[in-house]
Amino acid sequence: MSIGQNIKKYRKEKGYTQRDLADMIGVSVQSISKWETDVGAPDISLVVPLASALDISTDALFAYEHSVKQEGYEELRNDFSKQDVFRDQSYTPQEYEILCNYFSAHPQDSEAASMCLKCLVDMIVLGKVQDMGKSELIAACEKYANCVFKYETDADTVFMSRFVLARGYAFLGENEKAGDVLGKIPVIFGDRLYWEAESAQANKEYSEAMNKCRASFALKARYVSRCIRMAGEIHQERDCENGLARRMEYEEYMLRLLNAFLSGGDYLPCRQVFQKHVLLCGMVKKYVKLKRFDLALEKAELLFTGRGEFLQFLDDQEGKYSLLFENNDSREYQLQTKHQLDRYVKNSVDFLKKCPEYENDVRIKELFKKYHLE
Repeated sequence: MSIGQNIKKYRKEKGYTQRDLADMIGVSVQSISKWETDVGAPDISLVVPLASALDISTDALFAYEHSVKQEGYEELRNDFSKQDVFRDQSYTPQEYEILCNYFSAHPQDSEAASMCLKCLVDMIVLGKVQDMGKSELIAACEKYANCVFKYETDADTVFMSRFVLARGYAFLGENEKAGDVLGKIPVIFGDRLYWEAESAQANKEYSEAMNKCRASFALKARYVSRCIRMAGEIHQERDCENGLARRMEYEEYMLRLLNAFLSGGDYLPCRQVFQKHVLLCGMVKKYVKLKRFDLALEKAELLFTGRGEFLQFLDDQEGKYSLLFENNDSREYQLQTKHQLDRYVKNSVDFLKKCPEYENDVRIKELFKKYHLE
């Protein structure tokens, strides 16, 4: 088929009139008519815009049939399905050539496009692409990505292609574009900070990856604790007589979670210390109200012990670190946390002294004596 016949064929497949196509590429209707009847041919400068408007490759426009080695493509396709997209970076220029040839012959194959994108970005990061400038590399990555975003229906494939494209942008210094792409990943797959960490790790920027990983972890820890607190409050407000007891189940759950967070290293991050001890203070008060004095005493002792551990930490921080929380609380913030803990201890003592059993319960007096709180 001639180029004119191809223009007509693909125009009709897209449902465009000659006027539609003419307006899209900035020529007259007469020009389109001449091309389709082989009276004339488009100028070379119009070939790319014309192919883009018809959503085909330039090779397809000229009816050029690639010699595609189907067996080679299928072998790569099978290999791709077994790869860890975030870790494996083994593609070669020869494999990329096979993928490119296949994609050129099948420009709407989103699976092939996702493989081309992954292969190209891997080679960019590994320095295997020497014959293309930055703008050419970005254009090629965007071509593959746009095919995936337009034709792919599998959410995982779309998400992975966004991650790979962002990784390519970041390596090429286009950090704003990388951030925009990561921002389009649905939250169900993880927050933007996490995927920035994955991208940095894949690009071997380990310090940046660790900083992003820690920030993402701290953010999740904060919101998980908020959800647990909210669930407990809902039970208390909704469940009438049993509401407070149900809320305490959630607060016990929260306490286990905070203990897990604080067990990661010897550093005591102020926000988590604050969360744990304000929780304990509230639990003392609520258990007194529920007349569960054994549990009230248990939580009070945890609070008193925790305050002592934090004071020891303030006196000797050398060599202590946290696994996933930042070790960068200011001295002012640390002293502020100490004053808050002092207040929670005082409040808990007051709650216990208001117990009807206070005067006759030797356990309370022994606890106060143990921690010099008489």
